[in-house]
Amino acid sequence: MIEGAYRPGNTFLHRVDPRVKLLLILGLITCLFSASNPLRLALISCLWFLAAGATIHGVKDVLRVFKMLRWLLLFTLILHLFFSPGRTLFGTSWLSYDGLLLGVMINVQLLLAVLFSLLLAWTTRPEALAFGLTTLLAPLQRVKVPVREAGGMLLLVLHFFPLIQGEVAILKSERLGEKVGILSGFKGWILGLEPLLLRLFDRADQLANDIVSGETSLEEVKSSEDTTFDRGAFLASVAGILIVFLLWQI
Repeated sequence: MIEGAYRPGNTFLHRVDPRVKLLLILGLITCLFSASNPLRLALISCLWFLAAGATIHGVKDVLRVFKMLRWLLLFTLILHLFFSPGRTLFGTSWLSYDGLLLGVMINVQLLLAVLFSLLLAWTTRPEALAFGLTTLLAPLQRVKVPVREAGGMLLLVLHFFPLIQGEVAILKSERLGEKVGILSGFKGWILGLEPLLLRLFDRADQLANDIVSGETSLEEVKSSEDTTFDRGAFLASVAGILIVFLLWQI
């Protein structure tokens, strides 16, 4: 999905240390899914729009993500509406009022979790994200967990997503002017799948070779200013922890 791609910029979120962002995202999502009242969800929603306001087109991106998740959100709402116990709607015995409220709350939680995760991806380069995660999990190497190898695999996956987007966009553009029926169009997509996969395999192999040869690696990020845990990163960590703590108390 295009929404998952890194968006270059020089905003505050772009400059925050990726390790700080990873830890704060974990804390915020924990607060999000432990919320038992709408007030916490409302405050977390305001926090997302405040954080995203200077980085992206907030409302437009929310609508795009909502459109992408619409069937999952609708199914979740219907599931709770029909099968959750509690008070009922309109005097019926099969429409749950409590289920409707619970379904709306769960949908908001899911939507906000995706939006915060995408905000992290929008403002953090794949190399910095992989390096930050590898650094945070580095203590696990003492118990023989292959953290560095997992970080390299994550970097490969993060770099591969834009390749998929580009190849799919090319395939769409090639078929843009064609006017065919549903069955013919479906057959055309099936026939185009094989060359698409072959091109993706070739590009994935080239990407892996670049990482192995050192042209793209986790080492590039260690010397950059983005990942230096300086005074600014420390202050951002303290402010973020304070915000998460206050949200937890609501």
